[in-house]
Amino acid sequence: MDRKKKKGAVGIGTLIIFIAMVLVAAVAAAVLINVSGILHQRSMETGKEAINTVTSNIMVTYIIGQADGNYSNLNIFYVVITAAAGAGEIDVAQMIIRVGNGVNETIQKYANGDTYAADGENFTATELRDPNNLFTNETAVIDGSSLIRLNIVPSSATIPVLVPVRTPITIIMIPEFGNMVKIEVTTPATYSRTLIDLYP
Repeated sequence: MDRKKKKGAVGIGTLIIFIAMVLVAAVAAAVLINVSGILHQRSMETGKEAINTVTSNIMVTYIIGQADGNYSNLNIFYVVITAAAGAGEIDVAQMIIRVGNGVNETIQKYANGDTYAADGENFTATELRDPNNLFTNETAVIDGSSLIRLNIVPSSATIPVLVPVRTPITIIMIPEFGNMVKIEVTTPATYSRTLIDLYP
């Protein structure tokens, strides 16, 4: 092989390597662009979820229990709530409430107060303050200026959650977005009147 042919062979080999490097770089760039787009989308979704979590917190103002006629059991809880400072609007109709006494637990959904009564399977809500006119029985939306009362019957037709004296009670409110709220109280030693302050 003369010198010219040898140089040509080396040149073709170098060209092939160069083209291969360009192709590999192009494929790698395409993969990186695709991955960066996916990561960007996921970061946006995560950011929205984080914002919803931070701005959708419920505050419990107070809880009162109503005793039965024999002053031996609490048959309904009145839980007054609002949205935390800086929170956005919260749809109470999407909230789930769990009520337990350490033995049994009921899981309750929202029921339109015009149609249903609280019954241990469904809770209702009553407007106490709503300056922005957000809350209705159908929409049940609140914000930081709202104050509503949740009407919760602990026992359902199939699951008895009895609340005699000296009973530990757990009420867990799980909103559509944001952190759940867990309140644990122990009922007093006696029920001397119809309405019993339980929290705070």
